Amino acid sequence: MKWWGQQAIYRAAKISAMDEKIVNKLQIIRNSRKNTMPVQASTFGYPNLFKKYCRISIVFFSGCISLLLSCQSGKKTPDADTLFRLLPASQTGIDFINRVTDTREMNILNYHNFYNGGGVAIGDVNNDGRPDIFFTSNQGENKLYINKGNWQFEDVTARAGLTSSHHWHTGVTMADVNGDGWLDIYVCNAGIVPGDDRANELYINQKDGTFREEAHDYGLDDAGASTQAIFFDYDHDGDLDCFVLNNSPRSIESFGYNRNMRNTRDPKNGDRLYRNDGGKFTDVSEKAGIYGSEIGFGLGVTVGDVNNDGWEDIYVSNDFFERDYLYINQHNGTFREVINDAMGHTSNGSMGSDMMDIDNDQVRQLRCTDSPEPARFSPPVYSQLPAIEQS
Repeated sequence: MKWWGQQAIYRAAKISAMDEKIVNKLQIIRNSRKNTMPVQASTFGYPNLFKKYCRISIVFFSGCISLLLSCQSGKKTPDADTLFRLLPASQTGIDFINRVTDTREMNILNYHNFYNGGGVAIGDVNNDGRPDIFFTSNQGENKLYINKGNWQFEDVTARAGLTSSHHWHTGVTMADVNGDGWLDIYVCNAGIVPGDDRANELYINQKDGTFREEAHDYGLDDAGASTQAIFFDYDHDGDLDCFVLNNSPRSIESFGYNRNMRNTRDPKNGDRLYRNDGGKFTDVSEKAGIYGSEIGFGLGVTVGDVNNDGWEDIYVSNDFFERDYLYINQHNGTFREVINDAMGHTSNGSMGSDMMDIDNDQVRQLRCTDSPEPARFSPPVYSQLPAIEQS
């Protein structure tokens, strides 16, 4: 959870809950170093501590859907001049809660991402013109809510065939993977639950309100400790390719802080780039110049054209001792990692990241959240360093 989110929840709980025990726990969380989910995935961290006070609710602003983690308080009616209005689960039908429970096999002591939270994706999966919502739950059931209009949603998870057999879900992405005009759903899995192979899931839209899990058939059943996936056409051949961001289930101490492992590829963990070859995805990570070491501890990935050459580049946020990666597209199916040349400084222990043109100067900037310090903006430097654009 981001540092500002921790402070906000801490203050809200202190004011509304008046529960000294819970406030003390929140104070500990506020001062601890915890992670956040990446772009395209909203984090609902620390749910077992907050379940007494917090829930997911829908709010609206200018006709767009947003999601907020809201805490209960004594004030229920918004002021007349507020931009947002809180809609209760009794009205929207969205009663999703991501609860996690400590077990002998899975807890914060043996799994450092235990409180990272799940994910959320918004998209029109039934092509009726209204955005639908998909939540991932770490230990519980994922949920698909179909938008019925008038801010009312229906849980269609079971009917849609979206029941998962895996035990620790993380990020989720909606994309038209097979190019048939209907959004599909890609769910990332992680954890260290015995007997769970952690294979990611690809639910192909059947265009009739149901989905069929076909990750293995497509070659996307990545078994790493996945955080998030992003689909984009990196080779400009007209179909969507896939970048899977993986973390590591190992403890940070077990590596001995060995940065020399960066070039050592791990058979399961480490990031993966999958090229779409006519509907079958091929792992081209090594050939494309993508690092595949498990010291990456990836927590965020964002894609965009950072040097204005018309080709998509990749920024990866890594936690702990490994630096972030900035991959510049070489227009030939490969990338060149240039972060040491391109950035004057980077976050130390990166969380999420995003890429946008915040000042409307036609050049994208990179935003990367750090922990525990406030997020920093990293300025674009490509116009000053043309040598890094393409080798």
